[in-house]
Amino acid sequence: MKRRTFLKTAGTAGVAASAGAFGILRSPRRADAAWGDWPQDKLEAMIPPERQAKKVLELYFYGGLNAFDSFYTVPEWGQNQNLFLWAFGANTVNNRFASCGFGGNLTEPFFDDEAGTTVHLGPWLAPLRERPDIVDRMRIVVQRHDLLPHEGANPVALTGHRLGSPRLAGIGSSIQRYFAERPGGLRPVPYAYVLYPGSEFATDNVRAASAVGLHPGSARALSVTVDEGSLLTNLLARNTVGDANRERFDRAVDHYLAAYADRFRRAGKGKAARSAQRADFEFAHYSRKGAGELQSVLSADLFSSIPGSECGTNTTSMPAMQARMAASLLTRPDNAARYVHWIDAGLTPHPSAGHDTHDSHVTYASRNVAHTLRQLVSIINEPGENDPNKIDLDETMIVINTEFGRTPYPQGGGSGLNHWPQGYVNVFIGGPIRQRGIYGYITADQGMAQSWVSPTENRMLILMAMGIYPFSSQTFAVGDVGGGVTNELEAAKRLKEVYLGITD
Repeated sequence: MKRRTFLKTAGTAGVAASAGAFGILRSPRRADAAWGDWPQDKLEAMIPPERQAKKVLELYFYGGLNAFDSFYTVPEWGQNQNLFLWAFGANTVNNRFASCGFGGNLTEPFFDDEAGTTVHLGPWLAPLRERPDIVDRMRIVVQRHDLLPHEGANPVALTGHRLGSPRLAGIGSSIQRYFAERPGGLRPVPYAYVLYPGSEFATDNVRAASAVGLHPGSARALSVTVDEGSLLTNLLARNTVGDANRERFDRAVDHYLAAYADRFRRAGKGKAARSAQRADFEFAHYSRKGAGELQSVLSADLFSSIPGSECGTNTTSMPAMQARMAASLLTRPDNAARYVHWIDAGLTPHPSAGHDTHDSHVTYASRNVAHTLRQLVSIINEPGENDPNKIDLDETMIVINTEFGRTPYPQGGGSGLNHWPQGYVNVFIGGPIRQRGIYGYITADQGMAQSWVSPTENRMLILMAMGIYPFSSQTFAVGDVGGGVTNELEAAKRLKEVYLGITD
């Protein structure tokens, strides 16, 4: 093949890339608006730009976080019946709290829920409670759904959609697409990442966090397994092609892509007909050519092991490794991420999976929940610290999520807790959240939520916080929002004012 032919086809591919040609439209939109932009007649419901989160770190407690000894502790509930915080007896919790060396009181008052009950922060939040600057910017949101198995609950919690929905996509896909399709936003380094723990675990459909749904392939968040044995760095180096052949290889693919595109033109002239699959492959090729940039972002040192210790247990800390990588991705001076999803399984994952404590709940929860939160706190700037390598809560919102809670009573009279989607919580910290608060409430008689936000609404709240319009054929609809709303404006106002509590 002639050299001029390769140069010509390579140049054509470069023009297509700079024009953002990889986003295939799946539904009509205004010609002057990028995907995710707010319609002019709905701007009154948008969070003001100066208050929006520029970035989001989502921490996902895989396996199920128990609300009743963490973010929704009411000390007077169940003391005499061995329920809620006292599910295994007061001495069990008190002794573990002391033996782990947690300082201060067992619980700490946080805020009154909608029913007027004072909710406390529980014992395993001790590392978080040591940082009042973080707690003062925390909003707890009560949640509820009806899916007991991990295999169904994880997709709903991670995407807002049930299994089988064509719109089932991780929230990172919406964020990746929004920033990549904005003018000048196209780049080979992703805006959104999903960090999976390197330890072996049953995925239970947690991979839904990386699903793309009806978005184009260019919207997929990058999945990264955080493990010291990761091969990703070597793959990004493209050693199988070699330095000498890398440019020739890329030009060859450019040429064959251009030849293939000609088959989509009538008589070889005019613009090529749209093809989602072809656009996805072109974006993959574009990203592969930019692998060197991504290699510098995901450098080998970010995969090195970190020792960890909690409650007398010493081992490699996967949460510390994930926290380090999340902070690095979000705080880079160039090619910084806009969204990082940290799927957490704890310091010592329960044999059932992550935080899925069907037995020995107090032992595992005290160690794993506390250790993970200790790593989270370590990457957040303290007041006046201004470390550029740490997260600033004024620009980065932290979301704490989980597929469901744990029962307010022991499972089968044993030492564990079962799945409990009937009443649990999610947490929003920083970004547009400026003060303490709680939305919804759970009752003491059954431990069930009586006022709550759905996992679908939870996903919308993240988009709202980042200034991304949450209603499209690829994301969510008015019918996904409760409260009897009848149109998109009413739905957006409810998300902003009622759930997020932003009224000023």
